[in-house]
Amino acid sequence: MGLVHTQGVVLRHTNIKESDRMLTVFSPSHGKLSVLAKGCRKPKSRFLSISQPFCYGDIVLKQYRDIYILTQAEVINSYFDLRNDLERLSLASYLLHITEDAISSGEGNPQLFTLLLKALSLMSFGQSNPLDIVLIYELKLLDCLGYRPLLDRCVVCEQDVGGSNSFSLAGGLVCGNCNGQAGDLLLDPVTLNAMAIILDMDIGQLAKQKLMAGVRDQLNKLMPAYIREKLEKEYPSRDFIDRFLTQHA
Repeated sequence: MGLVHTQGVVLRHTNIKESDRMLTVFSPSHGKLSVLAKGCRKPKSRFLSISQPFCYGDIVLKQYRDIYILTQAEVINSYFDLRNDLERLSLASYLLHITEDAISSGEGNPQLFTLLLKALSLMSFGQSNPLDIVLIYELKLLDCLGYRPLLDRCVVCEQDVGGSNSFSLAGGLVCGNCNGQAGDLLLDPVTLNAMAIILDMDIGQLAKQKLMAGVRDQLNKLMPAYIREKLEKEYPSRDFIDRFLTQHA
């Protein structure tokens, strides 16, 4: 087998044997990779830095059966500042968690990879509200996966919504004739407008913007349900966000 040269972000690691780690790495071109970093836990290992969660770098891999063995690595950014703030570290860890569930082995997603890097940079070095970063990331992650919510017509019948602000977890607004489902949520026009702006903007623009409190509250009710509907998984770690919101209200 030839060597694979790619960039990657370490999403998770598992210690094995005395000094090795199995890394879950997100590659923009190869999707989710299981990477064995031999001897990386030794103090003088050249793979010590790259084998940490959040670490972003250039890596060279050799395929062995259904895993890859790390042969070379150069750290581009470790996002070390995250480790100095427990709240930001917890929120950023949640981003890694949902990203791991969103990607597949062998299926690259450069758009989501870029989104993750920008979110980690904002969380680590920016001054933006970290909850805003999470909410925007969740919405744009679903967009990257093909679950962009329909906000300009009914998601059921595809007709004009006629001023309805009822959002269905099926994937968008529903008109008066199609609403009434138990999972429908009423969203303010301001929130719907904010969602449309978020979906079209680069996440890097968040540094110049701030979500209104009402928009933040409504998105924080919508996004867990929408994530659960589309990814088909519960995220107990997201409960931290509700505590964060309460503490910073």
